[in-house]
Amino acid sequence: MYYGMSSGALAKMYVKGSLKNQGDGFVFEIKNQIDSGSVSGLGKLTVDEVEKPLEGITIELNGKVREVAGLTWSSSLYISYGATLKIYVPGTLDAGEHTIKMTIKVPELGQITLPVTDTIS
Repeated sequence: MYYGMSSGALAKMYVKGSLKNQGDGFVFEIKNQIDSGSVSGLGKLTVDEVEKPLEGITIELNGKVREVAGLTWSSSLYISYGATLKIYVPGTLDAGEHTIKMTIKVPELGQITLPVTDTIS
């Protein structure tokens, strides 16, 4: 549990059905249902328990794309309540069910881990 939210509540931030292969990678969407705030980095991203390199991962918000590697405490990304983030990760996924865990750094809260489970057909 984090910030009064269980991992089940955090999982509800995932936009169901958004996990798809796109180009040379895959994408999924997260909708901010906590509060307006900032993201100052990505601590870790795993797919099916395998940690992915952070290089090349991007976040799209309101049509603007930011490299995760460029997010820092002093260069954070402001995310308003209700905003939807599109996360792009290099490397496509095989068909089937996948579990993704993304740990993000939130200056106002610390680190939170968002669990995602979805299927690519």
